[in-house]
Amino acid sequence: MATASSFAAVFISSAIASCFAEVCTIPLDTAKVRLQLQKKTAAGPAATVGMLGTMMSIAREEGVTALWKGIIPGFHRQCLYGGLRVGLYEPVKALFVFVGDATLMNKILAALTTGVIAIAVANPTDLVKVRLQAGGKSTAVKRHYSGALNAYATIVRQVSELCGLALVLIWHEML
Repeated sequence: MATASSFAAVFISSAIASCFAEVCTIPLDTAKVRLQLQKKTAAGPAATVGMLGTMMSIAREEGVTALWKGIIPGFHRQCLYGGLRVGLYEPVKALFVFVGDATLMNKILAALTTGVIAIAVANPTDLVKVRLQAGGKSTAVKRHYSGALNAYATIVRQVSELCGLALVLIWHEML
């Protein structure tokens, strides 16, 4: 027999489960980001040592904790994405059901809707997470963030400046 759980209870339990998964998988994700950022040399692709070799190299050169760079924005993302995607499912499904039980199409529409809402809200946190993960000792692009909140603020400021510049250029072209 299914019981109705409150949105808050479902959101929190989903967010906690998602955060636990993030703790377990972020070392692999950090290594993946570093492998994606490797520069190609003139002689061909950069020599890769694979996922495990990259993780060992990060741990040796930067310390084991560097494998968890970006964990705070990772938690932000998982709380928002996991919590909203699962927490909003039942309320959104109820919006699609007008009479009787939910059909398969109602369930699919609810899942698509909650997925879109969750990823739209959580996507900016992924940018911060990847930027923090990419900031190793041997990366060509050096971004100096003191932490997740500083990265959010810096990115918002940079985007605001770009948007302001774009508006000035558009305004100038209209005159």
